Amino acid sequence: MNGPHVRLTRAALPSSGNSAVMSAEAFAGMCGVSVETVVDWMDNGTVPAVRVQGSRLIDLELLCEDLEQGKDAFDKGDYEHA
Repeated sequence: MNGPHVRLTRAALPSSGNSAVMSAEAFAGMCGVSVETVVDWMDNGTVPAVRVQGSRLIDLELLCEDLEQGKDAFDKGDYEHA
């Protein structure tokens, strides 16, 4: 991820009681990569994704949890396909 430095933490996520998720488009913009790259990451399990009403979204809650536990590399197969 080579975009602007964005610090993701669970504390910064909305506390609506629902899991925090983000579209591939928004995540691509935040990371400074193409939407196609983010879709590839979701397809190959590099980033966590969930299905919500038929759409695949980045699971920010799981991503933040992993970052807070010290995960600093994201590789193909790290997460299940959504």
